[in-house]
Amino acid sequence: MSARRRYFVTCHKGLEEATAAELRAPEISAQDVEPGSAGVRFAGGKAIGYRANLWLRSGIRVLEELARGPAAGPDELYEWALKLDWPVYLDLKQTFSVEARVWDSQVTHSQYAARRVKDALCDSFRKRTGRRPDVDAQNADLPLFLYLYRDEACLYRDLSGVTLHKRGYRDALHKSSLNEALAAGILVLAGYDGSVPFLDPMCGAGTFVIEAALMALRRAPGLKRKQFAFERWPDFEKALWKECKSRAHAQARYELRAPIAGNDHHAGALSLARKDAEAAGVAEFLNLAQSDVAEYAPPFAPGLVAVNPPWGQRLAGKGVVDAWRKLGRFLRERCAGARVWVLSGDAALPRELELTPERTVVLRTGNVECRLLGFEMATAHGGRSPTTAVGPPG
Repeated sequence: MSARRRYFVTCHKGLEEATAAELRAPEISAQDVEPGSAGVRFAGGKAIGYRANLWLRSGIRVLEELARGPAAGPDELYEWALKLDWPVYLDLKQTFSVEARVWDSQVTHSQYAARRVKDALCDSFRKRTGRRPDVDAQNADLPLFLYLYRDEACLYRDLSGVTLHKRGYRDALHKSSLNEALAAGILVLAGYDGSVPFLDPMCGAGTFVIEAALMALRRAPGLKRKQFAFERWPDFEKALWKECKSRAHAQARYELRAPIAGNDHHAGALSLARKDAEAAGVAEFLNLAQSDVAEYAPPFAPGLVAVNPPWGQRLAGKGVVDAWRKLGRFLRERCAGARVWVLSGDAALPRELELTPERTVVLRTGNVECRLLGFEMATAHGGRSPTTAVGPPG
């Protein structure tokens, strides 16, 4: 058993409980899971950190705490960082980077705080070897994150490197497409486990349906990644990582328990959805259609609907209001008994649905504050389905 370590995974603000639920799940089995603000603390051995990178769908970066120490000023910060055993974490020929955040600290500038740690690391190597490693701000072998709060410093290393939402199935950023981690986190909040038919009637480039398929088939999203940052570190345990991946492969399913469908009126968006679904290895499991939402006839009665309609700066245009009105009619007429989750970064547009949300979750993506609205659609007999309570299980 490797030594117990302390971790922090960042996530979209508002998805902390979803990320915490993933960490507690058997695939990761993290300990001492504690949701915070835009992230979750947890603990465990080295395998826990590896599995978190492999299995987390709503997380963005997995950070491992290296050290805490006094930092009442820039000189004290430097002296503390100088004493760290840097060769344990970095070979001389490798590169590193340092990002910093400061709150209520005597070191008032984050870039200056990062520079003091960088100087300490380089000076430590110079004293040992007469040489120093290079800095690579874009793709460092060892990405470091420094947090200063008042007179205490906390230093982390980033196990993920490239952020976790970049699964490996999407080779370019699609205009207006939903972030993969945000989409997956919404599905976790919705309690999706693949046991009910899932539908996105305005699927765009297909993020919801692809992430739903990966979840339903128990495909670990990290298996598509070419490499994580921790695979380049001196203390990387190749055999342990191979074991984690082997267990993940063994848990994969090859049949859906319930169907998944998506629809969009835009041929170009559907082309991207099909391309990315193929790259993700889930294309054969998706029913994708091209139709205006007002005319779309789902191939099954959905149990769960998640949709990210056009809103605000994301897809500005005079047809946006009309699109929301059509979506509202579609939900009322063709989604009886379903749970429905609608994402919007515009406070006014959801009124066009002519539906009353039973739950509202505030999310943040980039600099935009969004609302995730949960609805429970009436059944064909006018009542509520007893099996479709809005919200995650538990």
